[in-house]
Amino acid sequence: MVFVRLSAIILITAGFFFAAVADADAQRRVSYQQLKAQNQAPGLYVDHNILPAEADADNVWINFRFGHDVLNFRQRSGSTERFEASAEMTIRIFEAGSETDLDEIRNETPLHTLSWSGRARTETFESTRSATEFLNGNLSLNLPPGRYAYSPTITIDGRSVPLRRNIRTFTVPDFNSNKNLPIYFTEHNDDESTYDFSLVNYGRSVLYAEDFSALFFIPDESRDYTVVVQQLNISGNDTTITDTVFEESISSNSFRQVSRISMRTQSDNSPYLRLHRDGDNNHTLAQLAIPNRRFQNASFRIRLMEGDEIISSRNFRSLWIDIPTSLLNVDVAISMMQIIMESEDFRQLRRGNEQERIRKFREFWSERDPEPETDYNPLMVEFFRRVDIAFDRFSSPNAPGYETDQGRIFIRHGEPDNITRRLPSGSPAIEVWSYSNREFTFEATSGFGEYRLLNRSSR
Repeated sequence: MVFVRLSAIILITAGFFFAAVADADAQRRVSYQQLKAQNQAPGLYVDHNILPAEADADNVWINFRFGHDVLNFRQRSGSTERFEASAEMTIRIFEAGSETDLDEIRNETPLHTLSWSGRARTETFESTRSATEFLNGNLSLNLPPGRYAYSPTITIDGRSVPLRRNIRTFTVPDFNSNKNLPIYFTEHNDDESTYDFSLVNYGRSVLYAEDFSALFFIPDESRDYTVVVQQLNISGNDTTITDTVFEESISSNSFRQVSRISMRTQSDNSPYLRLHRDGDNNHTLAQLAIPNRRFQNASFRIRLMEGDEIISSRNFRSLWIDIPTSLLNVDVAISMMQIIMESEDFRQLRRGNEQERIRKFREFWSERDPEPETDYNPLMVEFFRRVDIAFDRFSSPNAPGYETDQGRIFIRHGEPDNITRRLPSGSPAIEVWSYSNREFTFEATSGFGEYRLLNRSSR
């Protein structure tokens, strides 16, 4: 897997991403503007999926997607699809024994070299900057059981794109052994009769606060199996389990008897699995819904267990593509909350060491969570989303948008129902923001879009 999203080093803690720096004092000095620059790094996701081998069919699939914001779109003429971008992917496959030095493997001769090129087309300029619209691609080949590594090279408009992690090992198992077999993550699907499953295609990640389904190979239908999801704490090369967040027995009602499994692509080239029933039953798979909405924004391990024996295992992490910038750092997030807090309450929130501040931050928003059954707090997200909008919309050479009068009113009250602009002769411009029960009047103070609050009134 190759995952590129944030240029910052990330520490996963307390359900949010907070930027990790050398020491606590330095962390408290991180500015919103620095986080904003880090949070604008574009998204590129690469992953692999291994299928049971079939005659003349590829069993190793490398699936990838480029966020539109990583591409360089150019304007087209004479077409309703006004913008176009291109990308290229080259994958080199290497043998990787247990003693292989991965730092040196790229200097060896690859077993295979796979190439792909694709184009994205869209109608609107907004779509060209989207982090949630994608150019999808796939490469595949057939490999015998063994341990391998792959290294991707990405080119956009002739320019090579550097990757934070550009080599990964994978194993093609012997599916007859019924051990260490793949676990597939698919989009959430309650239809127990379906045999087509759209893959979650974000590297080894799943979207934060979105449920998904998992497909497991079942070695023996007569035995009892349990799925366990554990939250992980990853620090450097050390991984520890912090909590078991989900545990459920596999029901025979979820079994799928299939003759073979193939990879297909939809019209946008996004991948899906098709489970075939056109021959002898060679595999039994079980589908289980994973309640990811309840999980924190963190790293996890999912396991299929028979008693204390691990049948299969897979690590994954949450991916919050459009995370509000302030949530990358606890002290930046807290600093924004003075807009909505009393002075003494705000001072109390800022006191204590980092873990105490994180705890108090979570408690504040937990008490105001309209959906306490999930980890995702829409009220908190909306507040910090407005901070981002205020920064983008109202910033001037003199102040960031969230410190301006208009920015603060926007953060507290949201989009006005109506905005009226006046240009009095010989006087500064006036803006009146009208809401259902109140009105705010602003006066221009410069030619850079800066306004100060003149008065407020109830309606």
